[in-house]
Amino acid sequence: MSVAPAETRVSPLFVPQGAEEWKSLAAHAEHFVAERALVAPMTLNELRSAASDLADRLDLPAPYHEFLLVLIHNAAWQGAVAAVPFDRRTLLLPPCLRPRATCTAEFDEFGLLCRRCGGCEIGRLSDEAEALGYAVLVAEGTSVVAALIEQGMIDAVVGVSCMTSLEKTFPHTLKNAIPGIAVPLLREGCEDTLVNAAWVRRVLTLREDGGPRRLDLDGIHRLVRGWFTPGAIEFTLTGHDSDTERVALDWLAKSGKRWRPFLAVTVFLAMSDDVEPDALPEYVRRVAVALECIHKASLIYDDIQDDDATRYGDDTLHRVHGVPVALTASLYLLGQGYRLIADSGAPPEQRAQMITLATEAHCELCRGQGAELWWMRRPTALSLDDVLRICRAKTAPSFEVVFRLGALCAGASPGEHAVLRAYSEAVGTAYQVQDDLADFQSGGDVDDVASRRPSVPIAVALENADPAVRDTICAFWTGRSTRAPADELRRMMRAAGAEEKTRALLEELKNKARLALAPLRNQSLKILLYRLLAKILPDPEA
Repeated sequence: MSVAPAETRVSPLFVPQGAEEWKSLAAHAEHFVAERALVAPMTLNELRSAASDLADRLDLPAPYHEFLLVLIHNAAWQGAVAAVPFDRRTLLLPPCLRPRATCTAEFDEFGLLCRRCGGCEIGRLSDEAEALGYAVLVAEGTSVVAALIEQGMIDAVVGVSCMTSLEKTFPHTLKNAIPGIAVPLLREGCEDTLVNAAWVRRVLTLREDGGPRRLDLDGIHRLVRGWFTPGAIEFTLTGHDSDTERVALDWLAKSGKRWRPFLAVTVFLAMSDDVEPDALPEYVRRVAVALECIHKASLIYDDIQDDDATRYGDDTLHRVHGVPVALTASLYLLGQGYRLIADSGAPPEQRAQMITLATEAHCELCRGQGAELWWMRRPTALSLDDVLRICRAKTAPSFEVVFRLGALCAGASPGEHAVLRAYSEAVGTAYQVQDDLADFQSGGDVDDVASRRPSVPIAVALENADPAVRDTICAFWTGRSTRAPADELRRMMRAAGAEEKTRALLEELKNKARLALAPLRNQSLKILLYRLLAKILPDPEA
């Protein structure tokens, strides 16, 4: 075991130097996690709060808090890491463990190419990890690690690094819900650092059966998209004789992301560890197809209300067939959606709950869309809270219904439904905020500024602009004046911080969604919902 000598400087982010103290604190952390039933993933704020509580219990000073945070994080993830086969884990080592003055190893684009000369712990730990089946990466900084995580190339990670680098990597592992155990270096610095190698070896050999389920989201999405080919639709939805049915089902088969059925299926699978994607119960598939029928019906209405010319790169349905035919096709798809739920074959009590939930979401979405339409008839200056209420009502119910129908198919508890409701509210609101922000940044075909829609960036600008600018923006937004062109208004809004503050609000809502998951004890579901958040609300660079 490599332990720093007494005279060695201690990291500003304190790491205990003695092996026995480390072992004792790790045991306390594991007991604390079990006692509190803490389930990973957890946000940084949750971990900090837990570390503070444990430090108080052990009567430890403030410098220990960050180290305890790491130990709590490790204890919460330990079972998940141990359940991942060795050949699907990655060991990340820092190049700073090598003796720089004598090391002859070279770097490539992925990191250090260790010569395994035996001169430092890098070669010894790499040999032991690879013998178990690990992939080993000796990488400088966090950029390579972050890229591998973002590309989904890491199933579980044992990461050795200084506390500073661990903090920088944490957001990437959290966002993608990567099971991981971190081993902090015994001291900071960029060369000739030291590690508790015995602890690394202990972590490397952790192995147990069970653990949370990590779904192949891309594979499931491909499976779901296959349900909407013309042949698959004919198998699910009988009756294609009339022109109305043909138009409606052609529209259903048209391009689409199929997010709603995909989300419902993934929630069901996360809560049903014994069901494989290719052996889904028929009632789950029918409920998922129903959600897409209802969604595609709503898009016809949206396009008519906004008089949009294109959808999926083609003419909208009402431009091709006229408004009356498009409305009739939309109503047909709505009817098919509710019929599929009612005839799904799910247990009777679940079917009744699904119908109730779907109709409640339907009504709430109409209220949200109606609030926007009525405002556009009689526009007044809206506060940010007013706009967020419209955002929530327009979007959150569509997320809640898909998550909770998937959960109903799996027999979710009332507590799990409460978590999904709170999560959906934050995700749905954030989704609309993200849409408003993207529109503001692009100034594209659907321009909230030019068309004077309720918009988060406009409301943010009104709250933060100087009085004269506020009056100009307000006058244009409410239709009292058209003197300032949309591009000029967008410049004024940027000067008022609309873009930065809207982006900050979006991050707040993402964090709110993660915090809503704190009560979950089903780790498979919690991991899934963290991962879905990153897919639904990707970072701008993604």
